[in-house]
Amino acid sequence: MNFRSLIVTLLNWLVWSEQVQLLNGIGIKNLDRTWDSFKAVQIPKQFYDAIEKSDFSKQSLQNKLEHFLEKLQKNLTLSAVLSNSEDIVTNERNYLYRMQELSTFFYEASSSFEHFSSDIKIFYETSKNASYALLFKLRQVPTGQPSIVKVLLTNYFAEMEFFHVLFSEIIDEAMEYSTESLRSIQKLFVYYADTQNIILENWKLKTNPQCCKLYINFLQHQSSQIFKCAALDNLNIVYDVYSVTKLNIKYIMRQLEFRIQRLFNCLLYKSLTLQCKLLKSAEQDLRILFSNLAELDMFLDIKTKKGRALALRYRREKTWINNQINFEPKPDDCLPIGFPNTQMSTDLKECFYFLDNVVQQ
Repeated sequence: MNFRSLIVTLLNWLVWSEQVQLLNGIGIKNLDRTWDSFKAVQIPKQFYDAIEKSDFSKQSLQNKLEHFLEKLQKNLTLSAVLSNSEDIVTNERNYLYRMQELSTFFYEASSSFEHFSSDIKIFYETSKNASYALLFKLRQVPTGQPSIVKVLLTNYFAEMEFFHVLFSEIIDEAMEYSTESLRSIQKLFVYYADTQNIILENWKLKTNPQCCKLYINFLQHQSSQIFKCAALDNLNIVYDVYSVTKLNIKYIMRQLEFRIQRLFNCLLYKSLTLQCKLLKSAEQDLRILFSNLAELDMFLDIKTKKGRALALRYRREKTWINNQINFEPKPDDCLPIGFPNTQMSTDLKECFYFLDNVVQQ
């Protein structure tokens, strides 16, 4: 440190010491009678309730999707779909039950995606509101304070307000990516379940062993491909974004709670020398929190860009015309154009009474 820097540092220390003595001599006005409103700076209960609800939705979704591929291979087989009975009616009932069981899974899973998306959004919005609620506490310092206190508090409040703006923007980024990704998966699952039901109800598969085997193989392959594409890589990114963002938000909220309570304590106990050094440099006091935000922003940028490259781009508008599935041919990573017609073999198409009639006409 050169001589000039030493002089500047010494002068700053003398000015601060003089301010502290002045403040300790003047006192902080009107604080004694407002102690009850300051003594418990707390994160709103709604914040913790929102975390609990979104965690529960995430766990429910994971439970729903767990071991789906193994169950698909086990339950959707020729022996499982067609019983050993010679009774055609019994065989057909068992076939219908197994087919409906598969579409029901995709409907229920889509509902779980929707609930998780909704609860994530509530959690992120609640986090922003909780941050603002803590920030609003700073506005409750009684007016009529000495000018030195006013200046220091104004500077600290401005820095906190700037932090809240950045905090909200980063939360919005995580929320937008997560909800859009989950909504895309949810729409895809509903579409796939609808497609299965249309085929089951209107196309009328011939329930002989050969046709059943062809259709079962088709469903096994398509269901596993759609599930892997939609609910593995992309969903794992959503899980990572949620978990890391939640962890950082909880840390930040507790730090904000601690800092605001510490600020009130220093004013209430008039101990500027020991506890109110934070007012001297608001930027320095919040440096760790700004650094934490920067790291979270970098994490989200890396994760969501990768996620967008893998993300579902479900944009099809489907209509039903003469029991056929039609939609605008737009590219999709998980559902090929012309599905399911373009994915069916000629032999499989001949197994449906409806398609057979269309060909004959």
